[in-house]
Amino acid sequence: MQELPMRFHLLVPEVKCPRCGGDLVFIRVRAGYGDLYQCASGGPCKCQILHYRSKEAKACGYAVVYKYGAIGEWTACDMPAAKEK
Repeated sequence: MQELPMRFHLLVPEVKCPRCGGDLVFIRVRAGYGDLYQCASGGPCKCQILHYRSKEAKACGYAVVYKYGAIGEWTACDMPAAKEK
């Protein structure tokens, strides 16, 4: 199986897990919609972050992914948005 490349740029190292403050690691592209990251603390924290492009703001940013796929409050990145594919 071929690994899909990231859809957007890497999140800056200053973006940390909102639950425990740990680093985040890229996991996979989530259905072509955005890039999925997970807490890399190695402990019980399995917090996931989705990096995606907001249609309203026309910029990329990130939000926590809660249980059952609900997405939390979006925060804009400091980098320009990737072009739509």
